[in-house]
Amino acid sequence: MSIWDSFLDKTIVFSFDSTGFNRHQKKFDEDILSMSFDNKKILITGATNGIGEEVASLTSKLNAVVTITGRNKKKGEEFESQNKNSKFVSLDMANWKELHEFAKNSNSIYDFLVFNAGSMPEAMNENEFGVEFQSSSQLFGHYYLLYWLKLYRKISPGAKVVWVSSGGMYLKKLDLGSLVKNAKYDKVDTYANVKRAQVTLVEELAKKDEWKDIFLYSMHPGWVGTQGLKDALPSFYNMMKNRLRSIYQGADTILWCLLSKKSLVSGGFYFDRQRVSPIISKKYEPSSKEREELLRILEEKRPVF
Repeated sequence: MSIWDSFLDKTIVFSFDSTGFNRHQKKFDEDILSMSFDNKKILITGATNGIGEEVASLTSKLNAVVTITGRNKKKGEEFESQNKNSKFVSLDMANWKELHEFAKNSNSIYDFLVFNAGSMPEAMNENEFGVEFQSSSQLFGHYYLLYWLKLYRKISPGAKVVWVSSGGMYLKKLDLGSLVKNAKYDKVDTYANVKRAQVTLVEELAKKDEWKDIFLYSMHPGWVGTQGLKDALPSFYNMMKNRLRSIYQGADTILWCLLSKKSLVSGGFYFDRQRVSPIISKKYEPSSKEREELLRILEEKRPVF
């Protein structure tokens, strides 16, 4: 990397925006759009709009058998009718009973999973188990879905799992105390904390023997001009709208993690087809004790149906 490129990346703005993608893609050396999934099966959560929908559309075109989930039944059914080898399943990631039933009764064994579902509710909400909504859906829900799919042997050996995180977690120290009960709810701070927890969880799961037959990655897409961003952060969207990445640019690294022939590191964090550190300062590094506590909290809250 040149000194100039290194400087631009450190500014964040000129790395996470569309100009950052345009610079970084000059070093891309795999034509993923010419590759094929060879009719292997992929599950994508939160795929009725935004980045998830783009990944679903691209994987369908590249000969994957696609199952998408979401809460928007109309959009999900439209996707199913317009894309070959696709199926929509209505799932609320905060409804853990639904997730369990889906995992137990699924007729598919998945080769790829993309955990993309995410939102920023304005007000504090909890699911039926008393866990804050962003956390119960994006963190707990995705982990439990993964756990149950594996439990019921619905994940093939060697499967790849990509968790879609956010660059917003870079300036957030893991706050375990607000993952369940969030007394001072702030949608942006909560989102950053959940995304930090996702990345930490992926790192920890990759160390465990029981997950050694599955490749686990996390990534962040940069600043992408989705409707979700516009709705959640209208001021930021309006300020940056001429610099935001396209939906495809946001989806690129997800697709690359799934299709790349390179030896990616299980537990690794990726951005623009490169493994990067999720830590910009030691003060944001979760301690060993915090990492253990995160796993304990997730296991303690996991319901038995």
